[in-house]
Amino acid sequence: MNNRIIKLPDELANCIAAGEVVERPASVVRELIDNSIDAGAANITIEIKDSGKRYIRVTDDGLGMTRDDALLCFERHATSKIKTVEDLNAITTLGFRGEALPSIAAVSKVRLSTFYEGESVGTEIEVNNGTVKSVKDAPPVKGTSVEVKDLFLNIPARLKFLKSDTTETSHIIEVVNQHALSHPVIKFRMERGGERLIDTFSTNDRLNRIASIFGNEMVNNLMPVEEKYSSSLKLSVRGYISKIGLDTGNRGKQYVFVNSRYIRDRVISHAVYEAYKTMLQRDRHPVYFLFLDIDPKMIDVNVHPTKIEVRFVQQGEIHDFVKDTIRDSMRRGQESVGSDQWSVSSETGVGYYKDRVREATERYISSHGTDLLNAECRIQSAEYKINSELRTPNSELRLSPEMESDLSKFKPIGQIFNSFIILQGVDNIIFIDQHTAHERILYERLLSKMRDSRIEVQTMLLPVNIELPSKESLVLQSNLDNFKKLGFDIESFGENSFVIRSVPSILSGDDCKQAVKDIIDKLVSEQKVTSFDEIINKMILVMACRGAVKAGQILSIEEMGSLLKELMNTNRPFTCPHGRPIALSIEKGQILKGFLRR
Repeated sequence: MNNRIIKLPDELANCIAAGEVVERPASVVRELIDNSIDAGAANITIEIKDSGKRYIRVTDDGLGMTRDDALLCFERHATSKIKTVEDLNAITTLGFRGEALPSIAAVSKVRLSTFYEGESVGTEIEVNNGTVKSVKDAPPVKGTSVEVKDLFLNIPARLKFLKSDTTETSHIIEVVNQHALSHPVIKFRMERGGERLIDTFSTNDRLNRIASIFGNEMVNNLMPVEEKYSSSLKLSVRGYISKIGLDTGNRGKQYVFVNSRYIRDRVISHAVYEAYKTMLQRDRHPVYFLFLDIDPKMIDVNVHPTKIEVRFVQQGEIHDFVKDTIRDSMRRGQESVGSDQWSVSSETGVGYYKDRVREATERYISSHGTDLLNAECRIQSAEYKINSELRTPNSELRLSPEMESDLSKFKPIGQIFNSFIILQGVDNIIFIDQHTAHERILYERLLSKMRDSRIEVQTMLLPVNIELPSKESLVLQSNLDNFKKLGFDIESFGENSFVIRSVPSILSGDDCKQAVKDIIDKLVSEQKVTSFDEIINKMILVMACRGAVKAGQILSIEEMGSLLKELMNTNRPFTCPHGRPIALSIEKGQILKGFLRR
């Protein structure tokens, strides 16, 4: 009888194991930098070619290895960082499993050069697809250098699933940024084919390191999370968070570090969003750099193949501690600047919105009372609708099919909050969100003009300079042609710098620099989007949002009427391009019921 279970050959087993650790070129860079940091390096240089698929080299000036150790480091589960089972419960290094180098060597060609201080010569070892090819002397240069060539050459299926050069390079930049943020005293330098992408200086100030990566403008938009310590959790939290109203369109600038290890953690992320609750617009995200120091025995870092996730012992308590720490920092920010933007508490709910509606409509009624009384449509009575049906600020009260078919029966009579147009009919009051309505109009208009190559362009009176972090710069550089098709004339102007010479006319009165950044944020957050049509659609979405009438903008009755007329000529007049409703309805019967009238 033939056996159905067999033991896999070492070569195949090594390739499978490597797949858990080496997902893409950025995975290689992460593992090699981890080793360099654990070796006590003060300077780390990363060089890549062909987005890391063809060539990666990471060089450091750390401790280095003896020849015996250099040979042993290519064996599976060979490590200097743990020796007993108990050590697993108190990991203080970035690497510890002894899988990085053998996994990398199993799917590429590797050359390692290292020198251990005190020996007369260094060691150079070449390994091809898991097999040691040569061992020889090397110059006595302090530290270690690892070259990785032809990644996934023996696994073409894995190579086929890698993304574009821009995407893979941006992933590597992100990995370097993560390590640079967590270890500001180490100098990091990254080059691509001789082009410098990252070059940081050594500093003890984390804010300086943030500025060196993301620019001074980012730093000006941050406020400190003052360090707070919990003796029961053996945890301290400190860092920086974005000021209210200075959030972004994606999650790309959210960093959490635990004991100097970059992690992704839903518990911490949820705690941050809870702290910002009611202070963020829909589809907007806070920026944060949080540094947690915790007793290593209180976390398990051995739960993910790439060590990018951890498990906390007291998960719920840590969530609340982080949330409260951030809220305390926000309160101190309120006291220092005295801004009304901090006055919305976490308990804000229906009552808050109800009071806002009542106050605004009372002011409107005081100047238009006669007309409204005759129509028996007191907008103040909308409070009843909010009490009975509006359970959350995001409730969607849809229009009936009859209303959707013809809004010409309704006429605009004003605004509330300078944000919502009020339409009065015989049996209804309809609220139109002026921003989302205009957004729908501009979105369809831009799509049409894009198809016909009729985008109007406004030349800048003075060119505008824009500087970007390395990752965003890479995305802009690779999409310059797409920007040009939409009316932007943007030129590269040195390292991570660009000049904006013209913009679409729709954005001529806007902050063109911020508009470009918003578009880049959208492209960075959705790098899986690769087709031309998808990229253009994402860019048009941002342009429509930026160019639309803003909430809080006062409109005349004529402007309201013109907006509504254009809206009814669109293909989907009751949903914005993001899927949000444009109109909400309150029926006369509901208002009468609120006043206990028939």
